[in-house]
Amino acid sequence: MRLAAPLLALTLAAGCVRRAPPPALAPGPIEKVQIGTSLLRIVHQPGDERAAAQVARAVRAALPLAERWGPLDQPVVITIHPGHAELEAAVRRRGYPWLRAWARYATIDLQSPSSWGLIGASDEQVTELLAHELTHCVMYQRAATEWTWSYKGIPLWFREGMASVTAGQGRHRGTVADLFRFYAQEASGAGDGEPLGEELSRVARGLGDDGDPLADPEPLYQDRSELVYAAAHRAFRFLLDRYGEARVLDLLARMRAGATYDRAFTEAIGIGDPAFESDFRRFVVLQGWRR
Repeated sequence: MRLAAPLLALTLAAGCVRRAPPPALAPGPIEKVQIGTSLLRIVHQPGDERAAAQVARAVRAALPLAERWGPLDQPVVITIHPGHAELEAAVRRRGYPWLRAWARYATIDLQSPSSWGLIGASDEQVTELLAHELTHCVMYQRAATEWTWSYKGIPLWFREGMASVTAGQGRHRGTVADLFRFYAQEASGAGDGEPLGEELSRVARGLGDDGDPLADPEPLYQDRSELVYAAAHRAFRFLLDRYGEARVLDLLARMRAGATYDRAFTEAIGIGDPAFESDFRRFVVLQGWRR
């Protein structure tokens, strides 16, 4: 959804791995927020003090949600950029009008809430977005070190699903029924005369040609972000419902101890990530969610 759907657009965000740090901004005012043992620094440009104060309020409400997965090990710097163009330049992503923030191990780049639409963002919207972004920081810090986090191989569905579920963004995401319609359309468009049921079974195995919102999201990410985020949210919720939160915490701990994501997932969950993705696709396309 683009600017025509402002609430959803404001809450979509992504944490990236294997991206170079953004170019440094000119030094600006810094506000420190201490919450328990966690320290956050908010950097903003002169004249954006109101936005910085709003972000500080939001951080105090958002961090306890993110620390459901454990405390921050390192301070996080939140850099407020004046507008969307400045944000895209900082994170080196072009053509993502829905993007409002970008998280790494110990940094968050944030488009100034004062520039979100005609009247800016509400405290609730900023809190929700920062809960999402801070969850990325917590996850990276619980799973790795500053030097290893970008090499763990954590897939987009897990990163974004954890952040979306933690921030309570399900009401903004597409439904499982929306995912079913996507897979059904793909099956009917590639059937070559085969029965739809056979094609749905093929799709359930992850054999799509034009990207899969779970296993191969990159072809869909820029122009069909709502589908990618829906798949991530629903798959992570499926993971929690089926295997429980303790196993997800164990997964993070195993990565922190040195395992890659794939190995940690198999050891903690009991099946490999590809098998889990297939289980979730079958749940969607065979309509297990209707029962």
